Amino acid sequence: MSRPALFPLLVLASLSLSRLDIPTSVAQSPSPAASGQIQSDADGPREGGGSTGIIRMDVYVRGDRDSAAQVQQFVDQLADRRPGLEIRVHDLLKERERTADLYRIAKRAGRDKPVLPAFHCCDRTYFGFVDPATSGPQIEQLYTATIYARTTCSRCQKLKAFLPQLKKRWPAIQFQIHDVDEDALAGARWQALCRGAGAVPGLPTIDFARRVLIGYQSDEVSGAEFESLIRQVSGAAAPQPSPEHDTATPAVRRPDQSNRKRQQSPVIVLTAWAPQDTQGDDDGQQVAPSEAPASDDSASWDEFELPEEAEDAEIGLGRAPPIAVPSSRDLDAVDVPLLGRLRVSKLGLPLFTLAVGLVDGFNPCAMWVLVFLLSVLVNVQDRKKILLIAGTFVFVSGLAYFAFMAAWLNLFLLVGIIRPVQIALGLLAVFIGAVNVKDFFAFKKGISLSIPESKKPGLYRRVRSIVNAKYVTVALSGAVALAIVVNLIELLCTAGLPALYTQILTVQELPTWQTYLYLALYIAAYMFDDTLLVGAVIITMSHRKLQEREGRWLKLISGVVILALGGVMLLRPSWLQFGS
Repeated sequence: MSRPALFPLLVLASLSLSRLDIPTSVAQSPSPAASGQIQSDADGPREGGGSTGIIRMDVYVRGDRDSAAQVQQFVDQLADRRPGLEIRVHDLLKERERTADLYRIAKRAGRDKPVLPAFHCCDRTYFGFVDPATSGPQIEQLYTATIYARTTCSRCQKLKAFLPQLKKRWPAIQFQIHDVDEDALAGARWQALCRGAGAVPGLPTIDFARRVLIGYQSDEVSGAEFESLIRQVSGAAAPQPSPEHDTATPAVRRPDQSNRKRQQSPVIVLTAWAPQDTQGDDDGQQVAPSEAPASDDSASWDEFELPEEAEDAEIGLGRAPPIAVPSSRDLDAVDVPLLGRLRVSKLGLPLFTLAVGLVDGFNPCAMWVLVFLLSVLVNVQDRKKILLIAGTFVFVSGLAYFAFMAAWLNLFLLVGIIRPVQIALGLLAVFIGAVNVKDFFAFKKGISLSIPESKKPGLYRRVRSIVNAKYVTVALSGAVALAIVVNLIELLCTAGLPALYTQILTVQELPTWQTYLYLALYIAAYMFDDTLLVGAVIITMSHRKLQEREGRWLKLISGVVILALGGVMLLRPSWLQFGS
């Protein structure tokens, strides 16, 4: 072939070589062994849904220190066993420009100055190195997502179902799941994590890359936000979703992947891209990684001293505080005057509260004393006195019942919603419900959860002494005492629904003020029928008493409801978590 014919081929060959995306230092290396690089036939994710994301770890060493060889051996082994992890080792003696980057990383990690070796991955940093057995597990925590959940949380189950999909796309990420009820230490860490991030504890909670994500709505919303966070802090190639599903923050810049092949194995690179630029605002917004060194115009790298080896006290993870990440969109929320933000997913709990409270209020144990009190009071023929005495009785009964339910609530908050407690409570509910249903068919035969006949004469005397009291203050005092005594006597009769409801309320993981607000709503529904009774007597001045037939029907209704809730608590406890 003539020389003129060879010239176009040489030009094409040179153009092809110039388009290859090869780091300069790697291209200069004579062999993969010499450069410390584990090479594969491809080094990037392909476009489309089957792509694999790469998590990058930057390791900073000094070649004149003994630890450099030990660290190199460790990262070689780590890359072999961790697919999807790209490790780049930087010798600061040869790459002095990286020193400024490491100082910024140390500052973000809560250190005044960096020490070596330093491992930086997913916006977290580990300083120093003892040996693979001691430091290895903590270094692997850099790209580990810690998830706090509980078995009875339906939203937690949604997240768990999403994790295998995420693992396929990001194989380097590790997921550690802790049940806050079964593991007391994990529960304490979860509470401390949320407090440190300034967030109200909720489940599930994801702790990853110094970010705290609380709650889980769906794969399309919360799952996409979690993956967007991974993409932001990955520091390397990310799987490219289809345009309509791209949830990446616009500020995130990705390395150009147009000329890369699919990554099949981890890569260790001695010198390549600059480390992830971890500068960001305090609100947790991440500055995207760049292919250019993250140098600061205001500070040249030669102004920084070369870091020294870590002392024993300096070895460990950076201690920067966690940051709570708010949801980017509230797809089920609307803001209205006075009431504030209303969520569609939360509207189930108020309606449930009203329904259970109303059913609990139609309880023959509670209604019997009030009806008898009203039947005696009506003889006074004084509407104001009836309203004053009966109203006081109803109001104090509500307060006493509120205190009773608050005690249940605090008990569940203390012991937690562990499965054995739920099973015991479910069995108790089934027993109470079955007894109430039995009373409809066999009233006062066998076991019965009613006010004992032996207690009724004493209650009769108290009621008559209240009505016949010469002074209103004495009558009111008697009404208060009667309300307290009646509520104490009927505790077993009414224990089923309050215990079930407060347990369900505890599962919701609401702020304290909202929890007690729901208790107040329950009490309002519970006292609604009593208020109607007082109003009806005042208007009609009727002497009618509660009949046995009506009491049996009330027993049947409450028994069926308690049975149903007990069965759900035993068989499908996740149904009792609203807003999921």
